Amino acid sequence: MIHMRIPIILILMFLLAACNSGGGSGSGDSGDSGGSGSSGAVTQVAESMERLSDEEFNALAEEDKMGVSNKVMGALFKGVAADDFFNLGAGVAALALQTPENYVSKIEKDLSKPVNESLYRNRIKQKYEFDEKQEPIQYQLALLYEVPLSKNYFELWMVYQLTNTILFSPAVELDTVAYEDARRIFERVLNAIRQDNSIRQIVYDHMISQENWRRFRSPEDNTREMMEIFLKRFNDAEVPLAAMACQNWSLEEDDDEYLLIISPEKNSEPVQILETTVIQCTEFYQAVADHADLIPTVVSTLVDIFFYGYLPEDKARIVDDIVEDDPVTFNDIFQNILFSKEFLMNVERPKSFEEVFFSLSDRLDWYASKRFFKDLNRVTSSSNFPSLNNMKQAAMTYKLGRPARIPLDTLSFAFYHKAVREKLLIDRKGNPDNNNDGGWQESLINVNLMQDDFIDYLFLTVLSRNASERELTELNAVIADKGFNRSDRKMQQAMIVLDYISRLSELYHTRPFEKEVQE
Repeated sequence: MIHMRIPIILILMFLLAACNSGGGSGSGDSGDSGGSGSSGAVTQVAESMERLSDEEFNALAEEDKMGVSNKVMGALFKGVAADDFFNLGAGVAALALQTPENYVSKIEKDLSKPVNESLYRNRIKQKYEFDEKQEPIQYQLALLYEVPLSKNYFELWMVYQLTNTILFSPAVELDTVAYEDARRIFERVLNAIRQDNSIRQIVYDHMISQENWRRFRSPEDNTREMMEIFLKRFNDAEVPLAAMACQNWSLEEDDDEYLLIISPEKNSEPVQILETTVIQCTEFYQAVADHADLIPTVVSTLVDIFFYGYLPEDKARIVDDIVEDDPVTFNDIFQNILFSKEFLMNVERPKSFEEVFFSLSDRLDWYASKRFFKDLNRVTSSSNFPSLNNMKQAAMTYKLGRPARIPLDTLSFAFYHKAVREKLLIDRKGNPDNNNDGGWQESLINVNLMQDDFIDYLFLTVLSRNASERELTELNAVIADKGFNRSDRKMQQAMIVLDYISRLSELYHTRPFEKEVQE
């Protein structure tokens, strides 16, 4: 890997970065009330979760067309580069699209096209190494990195999202949970989605599983959590009744693992709970899965993530709009969210690490080294390689899943920024034949653009906007001061520009493209 020492003058450019960034503070936390981002403006919710029409897409400025496209691609951990989106043969002064097609519509179409997934799984076997024990939480991101945008990819992405929420988190941080539980939950939910199983069926199958009981271990704890997680029902009086129905279910230690034991001493007394009568434990779980509040609760959990920062009443309106469409599968919910005009045009919130890093890796033609996914998902901490654990964004780890609020406290964000900067933006792959050497590749800078156009090209690729006049002036001054203002020094120029961009808070936030503001 090739790293480059960056001029000290760039430290002073933090001030410039602050002036030119469009998002909230990279190390702050906007909270979940009073609007999104750091502006304090109250987000205005569209009258419905309607799709972005071709007319509305075509009416956007050329940069914003790319920005909106990369907003949904980023949410999917993918990205589209500037030279793929625009015809840059005449430079960047007058941007021309590669195709007049609504790119957002193209993305949605691509998510319905299958690919041969086994090809990519075989590639992973040959290309990467994983920790023998922790592979179940390291493998999935490698799969998402390798599989192209497709029906297969969308299914994998949905399961990754779900297993990082309170709904289906394997909770590998617990002593009663094995890493293999993460694999079993992921594959069970994935197979169910690929069989077009309903949300209700998937939830029921998960609730009765040994893996779920390893997370919530007793009849009292498990039944309470199922009502709270899947119904947002917080009624202490119901817990003893539910526990009575599940009194013959228990988690017991056997050697080094915990097993779900269902004894023959079943409950025989009818229990009035969840507006119905149950006797057996499976009947209780079925009552949860069939309850009218299940779908609104699942939708609400996902809306909290993708519309983080919205006022509670605005999120409630979004939930109502999605529920009115009568979603049956998880596909129905995720597509409603991702391709809504509300999400594409108005959402302004902090991005998860995966949204930033893997979307940029796609745009920068970045190459993952052999150990990358092993190190990224390492449970133990190290300052040499910032892991998701360091960032408090560990995959499939937490008992209650990742919170909707991205951890942006000083220490968490320091690791987050370090990974994006050092493992991606200023890391160039020096040896194309070395599988242990990662970084962005020569193709990134192999464009017929020079000086301001080259800087603007890098800004478009990473931020979906051109550099400001002030940014151009200051960056060109730094480049000239270091003697890199020659046509054969584009690698060094790129390093300086990308290092500067790594410090912009807008890189770590989604931005709105159409937003009304209430005084």
